[in-house]
Amino acid sequence: MTRLFASAALLAFAAACAPSDAPTPAASESGPVLSYTDAFVMEPIGARDMTMGGLTLRVDGGDVTLTGASSPSIGTIEMHTMAMSDGRMQMRQVETFDIADGEALELKRGGNHFMMFDVGEDVVSGETIDITLTLDADGEPMTLVVEADVRAVGD
Repeated sequence: MTRLFASAALLAFAAACAPSDAPTPAASESGPVLSYTDAFVMEPIGARDMTMGGLTLRVDGGDVTLTGASSPSIGTIEMHTMAMSDGRMQMRQVETFDIADGEALELKRGGNHFMMFDVGEDVVSGETIDITLTLDADGEPMTLVVEADVRAVGD
């Protein structure tokens, strides 16, 4: 399933719902269009309160920087890289991921990913949870709420 979001379209919708005396954005205002696929969170194993998750996030119409993620179902979400170093996989926390216009960021098992701590009891396989992504588009803040499927180990 692919989800598309355009900042200009959201602004136009908000303007249509606003009182008639509210300012409306200029017709020329546009911004990056974001889409995502395969948003997921792994169900925590046993009594652990940590897990990982990912998604593929694509941008068209401008560069963006993913600056963070949050969820009402998860206490803390960090962004991590995975790389081989001296024959061992090394995981490192990063503050941002840059996504160039026309490119996609893939966060997945065994690669760059979200690391999640203080995972709530509602993170159960077969359910979905909302994750809010925070992004920066050329100095303009953006948010995107994604629906992530909770998967059991082995899915």
